Amino acid sequence: QFGRRLLKTSRWRLAALQRCPNMLLSAVRFGRIPREIVFAVAKGMYGRSKRCFKLAAVRVMKELNHMYWLRKKRRKQMRILWITRINAASREHGFLYSRLISGLTRANMAVDRKSLCILAETEPASFKCVVDEAKRMMKRETLESARNLSRF
Repeated sequence: QFGRRLLKTSRWRLAALQRCPNMLLSAVRFGRIPREIVFAVAKGMYGRSKRCFKLAAVRVMKELNHMYWLRKKRRKQMRILWITRINAASREHGFLYSRLISGLTRANMAVDRKSLCILAETEPASFKCVVDEAKRMMKRETLESARNLSRF
């Protein structure tokens, strides 16, 4: 009898996952995290969600999921900030960000955006050398494509 009941609940879980694939698959949802840990995370929340285990488990799972996505979002925002600063610094030298990045890839210069941002802020002369190298590579590519008549 108990085994049949357990089978029913696992079928229900599978059916629920098929209906809603973005359901939270977590240890809290299936009741595997100890109460002490749930209440430690729920400490400081308003209302019954810090005292009642059933409410606390749901609220803690939502909060942990939210914190996970905020960590991803923070990385994305930092990348956007670096790109914005690099674009501003490269425009000071009369060069666009997209052309700077494509020129660096053509020159096989593996410099990530964080390093370029730090270079642009702290050492403008070194950043100008990097921009000049990217300009040289872009100019060479345009000259080679202008001289290449093999396509005609």
